[in-house]
Amino acid sequence: MHFVKKVPTTEQEKAAKEKEHAKRSAQFLHARDRIIAKRDAGEYDDELLSLTQAILEKNADIYTFWNIRRTAIEQRIEANELIQKNPEIGEDEKLKSGQKLENLLAGELFLSYECIKSNPKSYSAWYQRAWVLQRQAAPDFAKELALCEKALQMDCRNFHCWDHRRIVARLANRTEEQELEFSNKLIDENFSNYSAWHYRSIALKNIHRDAQTGETRIDDSLIGSELQKVKNAFYMDAEDQSAWTYTRWLLEVGSGKEFLRPESAAPIELISASFHGNNTTLVFSRAVTVPFLLTFVDTKDTTRWRAFSSTSPHPTSSRVWQYLSDSPLRVVISSPNAENVEWSDLKEIYVNRRRLETIYDVVETPEPGYIQELLQDCHQLIELEPKNKWPLYMKTLVLMEYQPIKAHDEIITNLRTLSDSLDSKRSELYKSLLSRQKLNHSIREQFERLLGNEHDQLVVRYAELTSLEGVEYLAGLVGNADFQGNLLKEIHRIVLPNLHSLTISENPIESLSPSPSLSHLTFLSIAGTQISTVQSVMPFFQTTPSLDRLLFAETPLVEKTEELRAQLPGVRLIPHWL
Repeated sequence: MHFVKKVPTTEQEKAAKEKEHAKRSAQFLHARDRIIAKRDAGEYDDELLSLTQAILEKNADIYTFWNIRRTAIEQRIEANELIQKNPEIGEDEKLKSGQKLENLLAGELFLSYECIKSNPKSYSAWYQRAWVLQRQAAPDFAKELALCEKALQMDCRNFHCWDHRRIVARLANRTEEQELEFSNKLIDENFSNYSAWHYRSIALKNIHRDAQTGETRIDDSLIGSELQKVKNAFYMDAEDQSAWTYTRWLLEVGSGKEFLRPESAAPIELISASFHGNNTTLVFSRAVTVPFLLTFVDTKDTTRWRAFSSTSPHPTSSRVWQYLSDSPLRVVISSPNAENVEWSDLKEIYVNRRRLETIYDVVETPEPGYIQELLQDCHQLIELEPKNKWPLYMKTLVLMEYQPIKAHDEIITNLRTLSDSLDSKRSELYKSLLSRQKLNHSIREQFERLLGNEHDQLVVRYAELTSLEGVEYLAGLVGNADFQGNLLKEIHRIVLPNLHSLTISENPIESLSPSPSLSHLTFLSIAGTQISTVQSVMPFFQTTPSLDRLLFAETPLVEKTEELRAQLPGVRLIPHWL
């Protein structure tokens, strides 16, 4: 126990404790060996039940003994069923047999109750209760729900109890509306009850889930009323994360996707399809496998496909796929729900403009009525508690979702404040979000040009990019990329497999790792980086057989020009600015 003063013990007291411990250990080992011997001999009798009970009362987490008890009880259940079905046995005997079994099951509930009292988070004891309830003739669900409520009053975050509550509610045929009201009761008693908020979200999901699609859609009026509920928690304790987390969930349900993950919106859609002379490139809104993408093309060949990913050199599921062939595939470009299938022979690049506009926030999402009120509440709380991260974090999320263009500068300022002062422990998260916002901003400025047929260049310079996550959706459109002056530390995560020219000058890069998605590069600029040795770049160059020009001015690698020339005899090396 913390803050409890340790009292010195004498050698005699230590010896007595050790003797008592040895005695108890010997008793446990004797009982354990006896239990195992009886189990191995198939003797699931009353002695076995008594032995396991004696040990479980002291340690409820020995799940093997609970398993043994269930086997013993199952045997008695089967024996009782035979008696009940036997026409030669009288009703009195049948009644006695049934009552004996019910008494055994009731005793098992009492045992698990005693175990839970001493260890409220014993998974095995809670599991045993649910198992018994499902075998009783007339389980007392009201009593069981009351037990759950009592346990949750002692520890509102006991997830073992919450799981048991869900099982009991299902067995008792309680409606989701009743469970919603139960969560209401607990939240009214303690608005910091994170588990009750979570339980509430599950109930709302189940109530508003579409039976056919499985999607959850909650209308604006309900979201507005739920936000009024959490608003009280905001103003009572704005530091408490429970209500803020629930608010984020509400807004995600309202938008139909997870915040900060544009690809999470359903369904899977084809983003672009393009032919590049030796391959057909398909880009999807979410990662797909070969069997799935074959439904979009006019071939059943599975051998010529290759996938590209920022996390794996040989992915089997990816957003970006290439089919290696000197002739283009025919591709389905109609929506999955369209009555007639529309094909494209890819004489021109196919682009799903509407989906790309969503991914890069080219068009702002219409704001529901409750959004302005939430923004006003966040603004007021920021003024009241300027050092509290939660209202600023929530306001920033809302602006990113609904006002990414209009409030771009404010979003960047907020993310810097969160990263530098209010929540520095999660600094990398905010830097990543800032990077994506900057990337989206740059892509928006070049959006029309990128979707045209005359240019394939993407330029994002001096934008504080720490990651290029999200650029892969342009894999079929970009052949020339310039990311000079950012904060990138690696390039093997760039998923632009049709890239022929790449500038990553003035980034804090120290080495180049192999990158299958950059194998078609003919020009690479690493000028102004921190690369200093030939060994740190050769693994990458071994995967770029088409490279013919390398600019590495203002790097420590300049001093190793001759060594590099020996390794790359077919590449024009440019160690100085022309």
